[in-house]
Amino acid sequence: MKSLEDRFPSPADAVAAAREGMPCEWTGSIDGSHMRHRPVLFGDGTAGIEQAVFLGAAQEKVIVCAWHETPAGDRPVLEKNILNALDDLYAVLRPHLEADIRLARADNYTAPVPQTFSDTPEPHGTGLPLFGWRLIHSVSPASVWDGMLDVALWNSSVALYDWLDEYDHIGEVRMDGFIELLRRHDVSAVLCAGCEKPITSRHPRWPGIWTTPSDEGGGPGCAGPESGPHTPAPLIGWYTDSDFGTPHQPQSAS
Repeated sequence: MKSLEDRFPSPADAVAAAREGMPCEWTGSIDGSHMRHRPVLFGDGTAGIEQAVFLGAAQEKVIVCAWHETPAGDRPVLEKNILNALDDLYAVLRPHLEADIRLARADNYTAPVPQTFSDTPEPHGTGLPLFGWRLIHSVSPASVWDGMLDVALWNSSVALYDWLDEYDHIGEVRMDGFIELLRRHDVSAVLCAGCEKPITSRHPRWPGIWTTPSDEGGGPGCAGPESGPHTPAPLIGWYTDSDFGTPHQPQSAS
């Protein structure tokens, strides 16, 4: 958020710039999932500063697979179900975030309850709406930037990111617990029987093949469980036959 503070001395200055049509937005990630801070203008003439946190990589991977698995005509209902599930996810996470902050600050801090929301898909994304949680902080001439940030919502970015295990004791934050939460809200979530990653057989580029999103440029191949023993490497070449993998296979319904 520092870029906003550097450009605009106060939140009111950022709102004034937004009214003039000037881009005023910070989007970034600090050891967690993506966050956004920006002025928002309402139809009644009022304005606020939005503080938003988006899904972590693990949750987004599950939901983008569920999105592809769902026929286009059923996606409006799916979207509502996802938002309801995310409400429940934050309700479980919020007391833990609040307790951590109280320990650090030694006060009776109470975390506000954010609103779940969905934005239009990114131009170069997967086609999935952007899902997340947000607070709208009211702005007055006396407002300062420190008042535009709730610590619990900010810290939820770290809790929702998949490579940190600090919050693994919260069932719904783990992959299995998140899957169970989604299924309670009628969100179709399918995992691979081999590698336990979320999969879909309805991706436009891989019709009929169970595949998973990858941030490493991979195809539909399944590497299997990520545990040894590993195939010995060849002496001169780089690859072994096992590197080619096989298509994913869904777990049987339990």
